Amino acid sequence: MPTALIVEDEPEANKLLGMLIKLRGYRSTPAFTGGEALEQLGRQVPDILFLDLMLPDVDGYEICRAVKSAKATCLIPLVIVSARIAQRNRIDSFHAGADEFISKPYTPERIFEALEQAEALREQASREIIKGSIRFVDPDDDLPLHDLARLRSLILGRTPLEAEVAGRINGLLDQAWRCIVRRPSEHPDDEPGSVHYELTPDRLVLSFRDGIAWFEELQKSPDDPFVAGLQVFDEVSVDRVVPRLTLIKRWA
Repeated sequence: MPTALIVEDEPEANKLLGMLIKLRGYRSTPAFTGGEALEQLGRQVPDILFLDLMLPDVDGYEICRAVKSAKATCLIPLVIVSARIAQRNRIDSFHAGADEFISKPYTPERIFEALEQAEALREQASREIIKGSIRFVDPDDDLPLHDLARLRSLILGRTPLEAEVAGRINGLLDQAWRCIVRRPSEHPDDEPGSVHYELTPDRLVLSFRDGIAWFEELQKSPDDPFVAGLQVFDEVSVDRVVPRLTLIKRWA
């Protein structure tokens, strides 16, 4: 039976969510504080984690970042369930690594959708080869951040890379996103950028495509954090005809 950890400090709300997921065959474990959540995670890794942002001891974002920065827990589908409904909270949740954001009050169907999505994420993480792409168009669009959070979890959880190395790669992804999304306001004629990725048993390939003018400018400053950080990769190549920036990290 799949399991869920529900981190919600209101007992009735915790109980209600537990009853809903039970209808889909899940067994739930309640936690009413961030400390209790971390203790539970130390004992057992659940199949999905529902997390409220407003906890009595710590901010829910702290728990989210802790879960998503540890190899043992980063692949757990993590769903933020919060009364904080502002778009900024969704964006901050994805920046922290969350896989989904559900506003309160929610419908049962929204919870059931989250369970289905969690099953899809677990299936994706089990594949031998994982491919995908993320298009960066609008800095206010949270979908790329949602997809980027998932990619960061896969890089940390599905590769044998040390956490420090995986963290450096994920940091470069975040820097690239910031560079790409601010280009349209400064250079309206530039093509929106995107990143295509492939995870195989022996390597990670990141391919930045479409507009890579942002990278051309960074290259003029060798001390730029992104340019300097490229040393973590085994291969860096630029195709100005396509155009494309390809980064490859091998471990076998």
